[in-house]
Formats: sequence, C-alpha cells, structure tokens
Amino acid sequence: MKLREIAELVGGELIGDGDIEITSVADINRAQPGQLAFFEKDGDIPDTEASCVLVRVTTSGVPGENASVNERGSDEPAGQAETRASVPLILTSNPKLAFAKAAAKLLRPARGAGHHGSAVIADSSRIGEGTQIHAGVRVADNVTIGDNCVIHANVVLYENTTIGNNVVLHAGVVIGADGFGYVKDDNKNYIKFPQIGTVVIEDNVEIGANTCIDRGALGETRIGEGTKIDNLVQVGHNVSIGKRCVIAAQTGISGSVIIEDDCVIGGQVGFGDHVTVKSGAVIGSQAGVLPGKIVRPGLWWGTPIQPLDEFKRQNAMVKGLERLKNEVKELKKRA
Repeated sequence: MKLREIAELVGGELIGDGDIEITSVADINRAQPGQLAFFEKDGDIPDTEASCVLVRVTTSGVPGENASVNERGSDEPAGQAETRASVPLILTSNPKLAFAKAAAKLLRPARGAGHHGSAVIADSSRIGEGTQIHAGVRVADNVTIGDNCVIHANVVLYENTTIGNNVVLHAGVVIGADGFGYVKDDNKNYIKFPQIGTVVIEDNVEIGANTCIDRGALGETRIGEGTKIDNLVQVGHNVSIGKRCVIAAQTGISGSVIIEDDCVIGGQVGFGDHVTVKSGAVIGSQAGVLPGKIVRPGLWWGTPIQPLDEFKRQNAMVKGLERLKNEVKELKKRA
C-alpha cells in the first residue's frame, strides 16, 4: 500500500514520497523499511528505520511540538526540533487512531481461504462469502454466518445462532450454549427451565478467546454492532448488549441484563440478573452490580457499585480507620 493511499485513508497530510510502499506496521523503535509507525508524544522523534511515521498535528496545521523533518527547512515554527533522520511523515490529529486504521487495512487476513478440513459444518447452515472457518470449528444446524468473518480454531456455534458480517470469533468461543436457568420443585430439586432461544451477533463484533455467550431461554441473547468483548467473558441468557460497547476480560454477566450503547466495562466486573446499564456508563474493574440495579451514565466503581467520587471518599475513610482506632486508644489512656 503506497504512502499516499495511507494518507488518504487516515485523512492526514503526507510530507515525503507518496510512492513508498508500506507492507506492515510496527513499534517505532523496532520498525524496519517498508513498515509504518506512529509517534504521539512531544519531543524528538526517535531514531527509526520505519518508512513513515504518523505524527500529531496541531490545530494551527503544523506538526506537534518537536515533530518536524529536515526537509521542511527554515520555514519551520521556532522551537521544533528536527528528527534524527529524514523520514516521511503523515500529519494527523490522532496518530494512534490513524495507525489503527492503517493497520486494519495492512494486516487484513487473506480472504477466501474457505473451511479447514477438520471443521464440521451442518448442511442446514449458511456461510457467507469470504468467511474463514479454521480448524476444529463446529457449526450446528440452522446457523447463519455472514460475509468476511473469521471463525478461529475450536469455536462452537450451537443451532439457530446468527452471526453478522465482519465478525471475528477467537479460539474456543462458544455461542449458543444453554443458559443457567433452573426452577426448584417442592422437594427442593432443581428442574431445568427450557433453553430454546437464540443468539444474534451483529456486524463488526469481535469476541475474545474462550468467551461464552448463552442462548436466550425463550427469546434471544443479542450482541450489538461494533461491540468488542475480551477473553474469558461469560454472557448469560437473554442478555442484550448494545452497539460499540467494550467489555474486558473475566467479566460475568447474569441473565436478562441490558447494557445499552457505548458502555465501557472493566475486567472482572460481576453483574447480577436484570441489571440495566444506561448508555455511556463506565464501570471500573472488579465492580459488583447487584441484581436489578440501574447504572446511569458516568463513572462507577466498587462493590456494591457506586459513583466513582463516592467510592474514593469511602475508600479514603476505610484507610483512615486504623489511625482513628489508635487515636481513640491514646485518648482512653489519657482519660
């Protein structure tokens, strides 16, 4: 991919030879010729073998402080240091974001690889164009997988699940297993409640290794478009997760939880059943959300979950208890 094409892709300004060919991306300190790197800090751009570096541009339209190149000459704003080597630059307001966009294009897996010979796919299932099915995958009856998906090794898709377009399921993901639902009878025995619903994964979702998403009991479990789920996450039956959510590793989501659009969930968060998380909420790692709780937009932390400022105040009070105890002991000695 030529530099001018990358600059157009990320909406940046190219300084240098637009015909240079870029084949991959790398860290700026390890990059080699033919690779693209980024630098978003102030200060001298490190020595690099990269063929191009994405750098931050200010609102005035010039590179961020200390991000100039030798070729720009004497017209550079005062105070901007030269790079240690003349290297083409692409100026952009967000180098890290631009790097990610370019990487997505440069590192896109080859399409059309088809199905690995060890994959087992039911005849009644439908697989879209350009989708890769890797080794050991099991696709049950009446599963629909959209176009340009990547289904990594040992993924299991239970019957009647639906996977959208451009979905990535990493190794060991299980979609559509029975939910954890039981009813206790008069003899205190647990009788399984029917788990006959479905799972719908919308477009552009990525799900990390060994994550499990249970089917709805009678309805559906749904993961919204553009949502990204980390490794080792448990999503219970009848859960609804909105669009563009980010959920970190080892989070456990009980049945019938609703997480609206654009939420951020830290690692190891535990959700009781029938929780509602409103759009835009951010929940810190290891928080505990009690059943039926409504989590409104804002920053939340702790167990039970509470607004971040309140959590900080309570945490500071707990840390001060030992000092308070010692002060009380001292006062009693003086009495």
